[in-house]
Amino acid sequence: MTPPVRTFRERLLEHARSIGDVPAILAPTASLSYGALVGEVHALAVALGSRGIGQDTIVALTARSEVDHLLAALALLELGAPQVALASHDPPAMRLRLARRVGATIVLADRPDDAVAGLDRIDLGAALASARSNPRGDAVPGFDASTPALYLTGSGTTGEPKVIRYSQLDLARHAGNHIDFAGERVLRPAHVEYNNSKRMRLYTLWQGGTCVFADGTAESLHGQCARHRVTWLELSPLHGADLIAASRVEGMLPAYTAVRVGGARVPIALRRAIMSQASPRLFVSYGTTETSLVAIAEPSMHDARETVGPPAAGVAVDVLRPDGLCAAPDEIGEIRIRAPGMATGYVDDAAATSKHFRDGWFVPGDLASLDADGRLCLHGRKDDMMIMNGINIFPAEIERTLEAHPAVEAAAAFPIPSAVHGQIPVAAVELREGCACTASELVGYARGALGVRAPRRIEILAALPRNAQGKIVRREIATRFAREDAR
Repeated sequence: MTPPVRTFRERLLEHARSIGDVPAILAPTASLSYGALVGEVHALAVALGSRGIGQDTIVALTARSEVDHLLAALALLELGAPQVALASHDPPAMRLRLARRVGATIVLADRPDDAVAGLDRIDLGAALASARSNPRGDAVPGFDASTPALYLTGSGTTGEPKVIRYSQLDLARHAGNHIDFAGERVLRPAHVEYNNSKRMRLYTLWQGGTCVFADGTAESLHGQCARHRVTWLELSPLHGADLIAASRVEGMLPAYTAVRVGGARVPIALRRAIMSQASPRLFVSYGTTETSLVAIAEPSMHDARETVGPPAAGVAVDVLRPDGLCAAPDEIGEIRIRAPGMATGYVDDAAATSKHFRDGWFVPGDLASLDADGRLCLHGRKDDMMIMNGINIFPAEIERTLEAHPAVEAAAAFPIPSAVHGQIPVAAVELREGCACTASELVGYARGALGVRAPRRIEILAALPRNAQGKIVRREIATRFAREDAR
């Protein structure tokens, strides 16, 4: 019996033998078949190994070139050397703190100004040039596939990100839930240094698909999808909104291009706009850094409930009531997840580990419900739930209601403290281009749909603040409300 493939080196060698001429990477600066990719990655691994990098070396990786970043990541995986990406847009002090938290001793960088204090710097460009000019076929030492391979960062409540480590065996298990990428051409506009972008590209290669990198020119996603015959377009909600704006000018995407949106809440208005203006083949995914993919909704599932679909293969999902029992269908409770290869805790954060990892389950702090068909619907963060006069109020319910108004593009709901009522729901909205509406009209609209759960106050903003992943930053809006109340 053939042993299961456990490492990216083994998987890429399989592809080189079976689909060696198929493009693994299509980018403005490079195009590599699987056969060429295996050779280039191995040569770089040998070059880095000769510089002292191995299984016992934790490497901080930063590269402005997406292709070079991916080649370096694969070479480090071949060497069994654990890696962490340092985002080029983060300030030096933040990158230094992350490197120190994971114990990195080397920074592999493609720019002189990306040096990190206290870490030995290896010039990625020079290492690549050396590997290409003198491609050596030396064997690299073996390693244990269950040891740390990749450090990822998640959101943190204290300002510092949570850090999760995965082995190659874990990544192989995650990749197994992305069989839809097999033989497909996958484009994700976000830079590979972002967690989700990096993992999606690794999973694409694991499945024998083609990683298409966004062109740095002004060419639209429509043009790139047509030119490269992209079959999967992977987007954040922010990029989804950009796609709609472009579709108003360029029309529908090619019929062979499916769109998958995830990483944050995907409002029903955005789903409908994508399906009617860009592609009817819309998939909406839900996952976490700690578990990878949890659930995915197919095109037929996009109703007003904003479902994210049934759990993925091998993933178990429970929705629990406050008493610890499983909730009834459509009853809102706290979600817990068990998934193949999921993390078991956080690096250097025992308190967060104890809070979120319980009895073999991951508890992200999300509120959800499961319908009678086993499809998951998200209702926001548990920490975001408001209690007014003993009534539970869910921000997602308010946001869905407001976004159903024809003038509203997006909404964000949150509480303000009240000495009498405990918490009072309020909201901020962003209007659709060319639409007009007053705050009092929206308050009345929400009251008609939600009754006592309606926001007592609504502010209309030119644009809701969002982070790089397209998630609305409620904290900024709440701070603005507080400043205005203090005047």
